[in-house]
Amino acid sequence: MSGITSPTPTARIVAGIDGSAHGWAALTWAAEQASALGISLHLIHAFAPDIPMLGFGSTDQTSIQAEGKRLLATATARAHAVDSTLVVTTSLPPGFASRALVGVSHDATMIVLGAVGHGLLSRATIGAVAQQVAAHAHCPVVIVGHEDHSEANHHRVVVGVDGSPSSMAALHTAFGHAATREAELVVVHSWEAKGPEDPTLQSDSSWPAYESHLEQAVTRAIATQSAEHPAVKVRHSVVRSAPVAALIQAADTADLVVVGARGVGGFPGLHLGSVSNRLLGRTACPLVVVHSREA
Repeated sequence: MSGITSPTPTARIVAGIDGSAHGWAALTWAAEQASALGISLHLIHAFAPDIPMLGFGSTDQTSIQAEGKRLLATATARAHAVDSTLVVTTSLPPGFASRALVGVSHDATMIVLGAVGHGLLSRATIGAVAQQVAAHAHCPVVIVGHEDHSEANHHRVVVGVDGSPSSMAALHTAFGHAATREAELVVVHSWEAKGPEDPTLQSDSSWPAYESHLEQAVTRAIATQSAEHPAVKVRHSVVRSAPVAALIQAADTADLVVVGARGVGGFPGLHLGSVSNRLLGRTACPLVVVHSREA
């Protein structure tokens, strides 16, 4: 699924619960989104039986399972604090969290996770679960990278577009979010020169001509989606900058940033591109990662 404007009767948002500060912020975001869409929220807490649960301070499986149930009960209460009428279901599957979350992604509207969970390196790097789910899920994955959740209300959604299939799927998803939020959509195509040579390799062309060509390509890319969502105000920008830097800057005044999982670079079989991977946990607002197969 790539859009969010027409949920099916079985549509649901899935949130990974681990008791971390980022995880609680992600839960709040997921509950607000489920409430706005009128769909259910499913909460998952999973644990691998061969890994000590540092957050719970115990390796006893009975104690860990009991603590997991208490954690899900707390999460359910927090979701109902957002919307008391929200339908909330829970599950406590054995095994690794990333495997469980990727498994349920086949029939989820989206998966929502905190950027950093519990773990020895949690303050030094993006969480392994967030990286694995963003790379392999079959639905859009939302990564919340800040502990203090607050509704920014910029009324703006930003999407990065580079012409790749993943970015086209991201554009479709971004239009859906913008329509639901009644927000402006800012389409960003960022590029940077790798050398003094013209990338078109034509002696009679120039950097300004190349930039104009990119702007025309972006305009064509958004035309179909604009026809499907005529109420969404769209602004597009072709900027000469590193894509990661451009999108991080745009995120400062946005409620959501949407990117394709893999851009025009990389190699066949690559699940997560360098831009999407480097954006995980670094944007000032939630980040949505979309794969091309979701279109």
